[in-house]
Amino acid sequence: MTTAPRAASPAEHAPTTVEEAEAAWLAAQTLSDPERTLRELMHPDCVVVHAAVGHIHGVDDFLAYAGRLGRTDRVDVHAMNVRHFANTSVVSCLQEMRIAFVPELTPFVIQAAVTRMWVKDQEGVLRLAHMQLARRLPPG
Repeated sequence: MTTAPRAASPAEHAPTTVEEAEAAWLAAQTLSDPERTLRELMHPDCVVVHAAVGHIHGVDDFLAYAGRLGRTDRVDVHAMNVRHFANTSVVSCLQEMRIAFVPELTPFVIQAAVTRMWVKDQEGVLRLAHMQLARRLPPG
């Protein structure tokens, strides 16, 4: 069963700057059960394009996919570039995630070139409207 997106207000510490939105997104990925927090950060019509084969998911499908991956122990972001356009901000970066696909084993490192597009809703809260991840080979 899925729940409807909950409208957060700025008074509830919803992100109103791209820096807050990015920090909240990265932190939410490392929670033991990130679905509710990630959903609150996402626009209801968000589209996520990811994986080596180019999956295209809406919010529910992306959260289900992410839930099957395993626990994300850490997320690091490098070479962040932010562009602002009226009520939209676009963030491009290199992202490195350590995912424990098997809890007893060392986390697997996944690197990706990532673009996130944040849009302001009517209350001035930023919501993730689009994200594209292109996996890259580890260095070396």
